[in-house]
Amino acid sequence: MSAAAVPVILSVVGTTAAVYSTIQASKAESKAESARSVQQNRAAAQAKKIAGQKAEDEEKRHKAIIGTQEARYAASGVTMEGSPLLVQMESLRESEEQLQRIREGGEYESMGYKELAQASSKRAAEATKSGYVSALAKGTGGTYNIGKSFDWW
Repeated sequence: MSAAAVPVILSVVGTTAAVYSTIQASKAESKAESARSVQQNRAAAQAKKIAGQKAEDEEKRHKAIIGTQEARYAASGVTMEGSPLLVQMESLRESEEQLQRIREGGEYESMGYKELAQASSKRAAEATKSGYVSALAKGTGGTYNIGKSFDWW
């Protein structure tokens, strides 16, 4: 083996080490991104669950208010027709709108967390690819420059 081949061999070994190091770093980054993705998916489920519980609590509170209205009307001798019925119907409509807004808020928050989870997964994949390409390009360029300095090509 000639002395001129030593730099090329060292360059190839260096490139191999860089690629291996990149693979290991990419695996670690991918694992971290995966963990973030799992956390964000859990947060999405939690956001939906909290919104559902809040909606249930509000629904119970609204039913209690309607029940109180009906009891007061009955105690005062007012029948549930005409204006009292219209007031109660309006209260029910507003209650349903508020409950829908609570549920939609939880759904939107959940979707935001899911989008973050998908973006994390995509970033991990892109980082892995760019790391491989970068390590190979640096190593190949170094080997080429060594060969060029010895007029091999």
